[in-house]
Amino acid sequence: MLEMAEKEVECFRALGWQGRGLIARVEEEAGELTERSSNSSDSSEIFVERSEVKLLAIDMDGTLLNSSSEISPRTVEALRVALDSGVRVVLATGKARPAAMAALSRVGLAGEGLVVSDSQPGVFLQGLAVYGSSGELLKSAELPPPVVVLCFEHAMENDIPVVAFLGDECVTLAMHPELEELHTTYYEPLPKVVGSIGEVLSGPPVKKMLFMSDPEYVRGELQPFLEAELEDSGAELCQAVPNMLEVVPEGANKWVGMSVLLDHLGLEPRDVMAIGDGLNDLELIANSGFGIAMANAVPQVLASADAVSTSNDEDGVAEAIFRYIK
Repeated sequence: MLEMAEKEVECFRALGWQGRGLIARVEEEAGELTERSSNSSDSSEIFVERSEVKLLAIDMDGTLLNSSSEISPRTVEALRVALDSGVRVVLATGKARPAAMAALSRVGLAGEGLVVSDSQPGVFLQGLAVYGSSGELLKSAELPPPVVVLCFEHAMENDIPVVAFLGDECVTLAMHPELEELHTTYYEPLPKVVGSIGEVLSGPPVKKMLFMSDPEYVRGELQPFLEAELEDSGAELCQAVPNMLEVVPEGANKWVGMSVLLDHLGLEPRDVMAIGDGLNDLELIANSGFGIAMANAVPQVLASADAVSTSNDEDGVAEAIFRYIK
């Protein structure tokens, strides 16, 4: 924990922040979570009463799932506690709904009245697919066709794995080992290989494009290229993990999708406790009534959170639930 705290302080100082760092406060308060009030100049603590949390929004990769893409037994126990307490548990993930159901089904938490099913609410595909209380589609957004063409052409010219998400299904022009990993490790549907970009565009609208490559290439070459090419295109970049880069409709994020769901359910932002780790969780963590960052979260999310839990390999979701909901 000491080494992690030191690394956190280094990250914060690189961003111009001063102080002890959030992880250090965990140790000082002899708890597993540390809290801060974003509206307080004296860093006074805030505490969430169980009755205030009506909806628990949870990210998956890096949050609910550990480094082995599994949900730990303690986290399963905690999710059942949250459900039994009457809190509505909702996934807020970049994954397609079938992928989320596949992951949760392995631990008995997919199905009616559990965490995810095709007949209950959820925020998927980075907020591009939002489902209501009966599983009905509330919101859907799609990429402009020229952006889809750009992504496929760049991928073909540079032999980069890329997949187009059409909703619950995904397609590609060429299969790569990385795309098989997307299925076996990340639970996404195995991409269907189609013959041409035209065939893709003649089918259901493309909601997002996802590139997979080594993190160094993604950060150093792919991201700068796409940032330049996507200017004024109606699309923007989104990233959940270092070896992936997603192209989504401009203005799309998990909080936009969550806002649609909250309106549908008659809830307010203050009713939400959200847990996440990646840049794609930033708006969700910052705007929810109580935002919790995993200890493995990126610096921006750590800085925006009201509390920091343990990492995804240390049952961070479970620790948050047992602290604030049980």
